[in-house]
Amino acid sequence: MAYASLAGVPPIYGLYSSFFACIVYMFFGTSRHISIGVFAVVSMMTGATRIKYVNDEIENINSTIIQPVVEVIDSLTLTSTITFTVGLIQIIMGIFRLSFLTNYMSDSLVSGFTTGAACHVFMSQLNKVFGYKIPKHSGIGMLIFMLKDVIMNLYKTNFLTLGLATFGLIFLSLGRDYFNPWFKKFSSIPVPLELILVIVTTIASSFFNFKDNFNVPIVDNIPQGFPVPKLPNFKLIPLVYVDCIGISIVCYMFVMSMAKLFAKKHKYKIDSNQELYACGLMSLLSSVFPVYPTGASLSRSSVCEMSGAKTQLTVLFSSSLLVVVIMWLGVYLEPLPMCILASIVIISLKSLFMQFKDLGRLWRVSKYDFFVWVVAFTTTAFGTVTFGLAVSLGFILLTVVMQEQFPSMVELGSNENRKYFRSIENYTNLSKINDNITILKFESPLHFANASRFTEKVGEIYAQYNGMLSSMKIIKSDEGLNSKEDEILNKKLLKKENKYFIILDCSSISYLDSMGLDVLKKAESECKSVNVEFYLTNVNENILQMFERCKENEVPKKDNVFPTVNDALECIENFDRS
Repeated sequence: MAYASLAGVPPIYGLYSSFFACIVYMFFGTSRHISIGVFAVVSMMTGATRIKYVNDEIENINSTIIQPVVEVIDSLTLTSTITFTVGLIQIIMGIFRLSFLTNYMSDSLVSGFTTGAACHVFMSQLNKVFGYKIPKHSGIGMLIFMLKDVIMNLYKTNFLTLGLATFGLIFLSLGRDYFNPWFKKFSSIPVPLELILVIVTTIASSFFNFKDNFNVPIVDNIPQGFPVPKLPNFKLIPLVYVDCIGISIVCYMFVMSMAKLFAKKHKYKIDSNQELYACGLMSLLSSVFPVYPTGASLSRSSVCEMSGAKTQLTVLFSSSLLVVVIMWLGVYLEPLPMCILASIVIISLKSLFMQFKDLGRLWRVSKYDFFVWVVAFTTTAFGTVTFGLAVSLGFILLTVVMQEQFPSMVELGSNENRKYFRSIENYTNLSKINDNITILKFESPLHFANASRFTEKVGEIYAQYNGMLSSMKIIKSDEGLNSKEDEILNKKLLKKENKYFIILDCSSISYLDSMGLDVLKKAESECKSVNVEFYLTNVNENILQMFERCKENEVPKKDNVFPTVNDALECIENFDRS
């Protein structure tokens, strides 16, 4: 009911949405534990779409210009059409097996995006907390304009409404942080703090008549029974389909993230593509009722799992309770103050705002992930949720391209027994085998996008060797080689004064395209021209099969390909014997 206000529909429609969707998912979903229902992010995205087309009692405002509403559209008809369109998009994604697209929604992107969306949700509840109405905004910068309106109208604050909301926030915060952890020692089922708060404040509102005596906004007028089925308005699909693409992706993303979490914990498999069909069907079939899009309810899923639920049949129990409320008990919730629903929504955002703590760890672990988080948050918070999602996905694809296009090429060294080879820069206790041998590792697939970088890096090495040919001196011993046996081996490796070797460790080159193959062959030829041998090691099977399919003059010489780095070094050691 609290989230329904975010979608811009009466609170009872939050119950309708949760009831119909979870019944459909029970038959088609593959997760045993997730609970389908409404949640803040998608509710807010639905509400933002609704603002664009529904002529509210308050004038529709977009950033700095006032836009007239072209056609008067019923709010419930619009949300049903949005739900239908979301389901249609998810079915199409399932047909084309596009479930893999969510793999690009990394944890840092989801964290930044949901934190930015939480800012919108929080701001949309402030007017309910203070007890006055503000104009509705949409478009880029809507959060700034909403904040401005909240501040400019503070003089209209209803202090009883503010007091009730504050009481609700304190009650829920203390209960979640202190009472429930203590109570968990005795029972795995948490205390229903929100339900207790709703019952207490509803009784108080009814007894003191908050609406008439103190002008406190209440839920008011909850119809009994289920609504009459009605087809969505298909003419509205061209208006809303762009926004629905974002909503459909977010709905599926939350379903999959929760499903994967529980599947991993309880050791069973889920079908990602079947989940797309399940999400699509639950939206399509439930759209004949005035509902809005749903996904995996985070809180309800956690409660179900902690309560020992093993299958989706638990939906029958929870749905039966919803039926009782919809059919008979809903009317008793009419005196419930709207500010209490707002406090429930706001307190649920705490975990999302706590994601700001991720930034420090992301900066230490990966600068790319750090900037993905920042971009996702800023574009979502200061733009719109749909805009933020689109920009975030574009930016993360850009980071993938950048990491592929500008991979690192490291020089490897080893210890005295040559058991392993690691980057000399990162391991100061390792050293080069000797000055005539350079072992390189290209840490990426080799393809058209980074072929020039590969050529540049290898070129620097053989150009350096070319300049040293005239002044080369044999090094008799390295600082890192202390034993007599190692010193003898070093002398053997350097017996021929005019020979240099580049060994390329290909263990990270999982893929090679035609241009990558060309630069490998070119590197071998150019190295040969300056008396430098170019060897390949740790080449994976797919690339070796590619070599077999090509003509002999198109690939590196077979004699220059070795299973391991040590095999290449042994060949160099025996070079003077051949």
